Amino acid sequence: TESLAGYGRLISSADECTVEAGNFEIVPWPAPGWRKLDPQTGDEAGTTEGFFDLQWVGDYFYGHNLAVATANNFYLDGLGTVPELAKREEPRAGDGTAIFLWMSDYHPDGAQLFWPTSPVPFTVCLGSREHGDDIKPEHMRAFAVPAGKGVYINPSTWHNGVYVRPEHAPARFLTRQGRVHARISCSWAAEFGTILRVPLA
Repeated sequence: TESLAGYGRLISSADECTVEAGNFEIVPWPAPGWRKLDPQTGDEAGTTEGFFDLQWVGDYFYGHNLAVATANNFYLDGLGTVPELAKREEPRAGDGTAIFLWMSDYHPDGAQLFWPTSPVPFTVCLGSREHGDDIKPEHMRAFAVPAGKGVYINPSTWHNGVYVRPEHAPARFLTRQGRVHARISCSWAAEFGTILRVPLA
């Protein structure tokens, strides 16, 4: 597996990265004009955290982000095969070794952390923030995270949720992220006419 340098880092506990410890990044609110933010302002909303629940229903992979208290917190986060073959019932069409993604997003307001409540291997698909809004499918990379570890994702790093093989689902993660929860998305399907195939750890 490639190094997570530039994307984030592996963590060994959920409390390893916090605002209180000074190592969880919250990005200051952008100033709308030429005047600068006053010192020590614009990043005081801190973080929100809660469980991020994952489950497979046939070939459909769902995520429920309970850290975000809105109706926009339940996601169809991927498929276990190409869309035209995907089934909601068992037996699934996919073999459980890959997930297919049609979009990715980033949070400009802060980092995001995922920590499994029970040790399971999982996969993240990340794109460097250096590409900004000009991200392309070939910029995305899959990273396998071993059981017993979690992941901290840098602000503005392209990502999705976290992915587990069907035999490790349902799974529950703790997620911590910026309280603002700004999200900017790219549709691989609509913008590039493709989907990403991500191997699962």
